[in-house]
Amino acid sequence: MTCGRLQPRILAVAAALSALLVGFAGAGCVEVPVIDTTTPEPLMIGESRELTLHALRLQVSSYEQVLTRADLLALPQDVRRRLWLYDLDLRGEAGEERLIDNALARIRGLDATDPTLGDAERNMVRLLNMTPANADLTGTPLALLLSLAPQVGIAAQEVLAESMGIEVGEPFLGGEALASAVVEGVISSHPNARLRPTPVTADHPTGLLPVAPGHLPVTLEDVVSDLQTLATTFGPIQQGGETHPGFMTGTTKASLLQPEFHMVVRANANALPYKGVDLSLGARGSVTSIGKEAAPLFDFDDPEWLRVVGIVEKPAVTEMSFVMIEAPTAVAPGTSKLPEPMGNGSVWQLPKWSLERVVADAGLRAFKERTWGKSWVLGADPTPLFAINIRNGWMALEAKGDIGKPPAPLYLWDLMNLVAQERLHDGPDWQHPEVDQIPEGQASVRFTLKDVAIGVTEAQITAAIRRNIEVDPTSLVSVAARVLDQSAGAPDLFYVRPTWQAPTAEQGDWLFFLHTDDQTSGAVKTYEKPGFFADSGLTQALHSQVPVAGDTKHLKVRIAAGQTVYVADNTGAAFRIDVLAKPSLARVALRITRLR
Repeated sequence: MTCGRLQPRILAVAAALSALLVGFAGAGCVEVPVIDTTTPEPLMIGESRELTLHALRLQVSSYEQVLTRADLLALPQDVRRRLWLYDLDLRGEAGEERLIDNALARIRGLDATDPTLGDAERNMVRLLNMTPANADLTGTPLALLLSLAPQVGIAAQEVLAESMGIEVGEPFLGGEALASAVVEGVISSHPNARLRPTPVTADHPTGLLPVAPGHLPVTLEDVVSDLQTLATTFGPIQQGGETHPGFMTGTTKASLLQPEFHMVVRANANALPYKGVDLSLGARGSVTSIGKEAAPLFDFDDPEWLRVVGIVEKPAVTEMSFVMIEAPTAVAPGTSKLPEPMGNGSVWQLPKWSLERVVADAGLRAFKERTWGKSWVLGADPTPLFAINIRNGWMALEAKGDIGKPPAPLYLWDLMNLVAQERLHDGPDWQHPEVDQIPEGQASVRFTLKDVAIGVTEAQITAAIRRNIEVDPTSLVSVAARVLDQSAGAPDLFYVRPTWQAPTAEQGDWLFFLHTDDQTSGAVKTYEKPGFFADSGLTQALHSQVPVAGDTKHLKVRIAAGQTVYVADNTGAAFRIDVLAKPSLARVALRITRLR
C-alpha cells in the first residue's frame, strides 16, 4: 500500500484491532488502553502520580512510503544536510567528460574579445588558448633567445612545440592536466569537498568521512534544492585554522529533478511508538520506534526497496560562477632541480587553490616525464649554434655567444608560470599589453557559465544513491523516523519489552533513557545526569548499554515490581520511580514522585 504518512493509517488499523486484542487480555495477551488526551499540571515537589505504559506492537512488512520533493523539503534542514547520497565525479577518464572538463572547455571556447568579460578573464581565455603558434613570451627568459632564432634559420614555433612534445597548434595547458590540477588543487583542497557527513558513531565520532579526491559530496539538501546550496557550501570558509577562498560564488542552479520527482521507500517496521514518561508532568508520551528495532528497517534483497523517480536523464548545471584566486605576490622560478620532481620554485609554497599553483601543477602533470634534446648547427661548423636539452622536465639551453645569452636552466612548469604571470596581467589592449596592466595580486578570475553538462546520467545517479545507502542506511533511517513520525509529547524515558523471540538475557521489562537521536514532539532535551540510579543523589548508576532489541546506545535498566530507581530530567529536577505490580504481560505500572 502507498500513502502520504504512516501513522494515521496505522492508528486506524490499531483501533480496529483493539476490540480483538482486549478480548484476549484475560488470556495474558496485550490490551489496548484508552488514550488520555488531557494535559496534566506539572508535578510539585513531594507530589506523586501513577501511570501505566504499554508495549503494543504492530509489525508492518514492505510498507511503501512515497516521498515527494515537498515531503523532503518539509524535513528539518539539518536532516537533509546529513543525508549523503553520492559523490559527484568531477573529472572524466577514458574519454568521459565530467563537470570540470566541460566547464574548462566552455571557458576555453569563450571569445577573448567579449566586452562582457573582465580584463583578467579575457587574459585567462587567451592563456588557455596559447599554443606554440601564437605564444607571446614577452617578459620571459625565452623571449630574447627565441626572437633571435629566426635570424639563424630556427623557427621559434617549432622549437617550442618540439620542446614540449606537442603540436604547433596545441595548447600548452592541455585539458586533462589542467582539469586534474583544478580539481585536486582548487576543489579538493576545500574542507567541505574533503569530508562528507555520516552518522555519528563510535567509529566516526566526528560525523564525517573522507571524500574520494576529484569528487564533490552531494546531500539530500543539495538534490532537492537543485544544487543551489553549492555556492554556500563551497564558498569562502575558515575552519580549524584553515582558510579557503572558495571556488563557487553567486547563484548556482541545476537541471536535476523533474517536476514529478519522488522517492519510494519500502520498509519493515513496528508501526506503533514506544510509550514513555515526561517526568516533569508525570504524564505519558510517545517516542518513535522507527529505526530502533533489531530487525533491519530496509530489506536490501528486495530490488524494490528504494525507487528514485524523476531525475533528469542528462543533468546539467544551468548556472554556476567558478572562481580562482591569484596569489598577492609574484612567484620566482626554481634555481635547482631539487627537491625532485618539482624543484625549489616559490610557487610550491603557495596554497593549492592559488591560480599560480594550479598552472604549475598542470605543467608538472603534463611535462614531468618530458625528456628530449636537439641541437642546431650552421653550415659545416659542427659546434652547436643552439641546443636544448630536457630531462624529466628540467630544461637547459646552450647558445653561441653571438646568438645571445641563454636563460638559466629551469623546469618547464616554472617557464609556464612565468608566461602565465606576464599574460594574466596584460592590459585591456592586447596589442599593447604593457598599457594599464593589472596590478600583481588582482588577476583573480571569475567565470559565470550556463548549461554545463554534469556528465553523469540519471541511471548512474540512481545506482549510486542505492549503493551508498545500502552500505550505510543510518541516515535514511533517521529520515524515515521523521517522515513516519509517531512521537507525541516530550518523554524523558520510555518502556521497551522485547519480543518473545529475543534472547533470554533480553527478556523482560526495560526502561530506556532518552538519547539525543530520539525523536519526540517536544524541543530537543539535554541532560546533566542522564540514566537510572540506585540513590536519590544520583551517584550509583544502575544503567548500562547492554544490547536489547538491537539497541546498544541507550542507557537502560531492567525493572521488576517492587523496584525503585531515581532519575533527573533535563531541568535538573530529581524523581523517584517506584515499579508497581504488573497489570498484564505487556504493561508496567509506575509511580512517579518529584523529590526536588
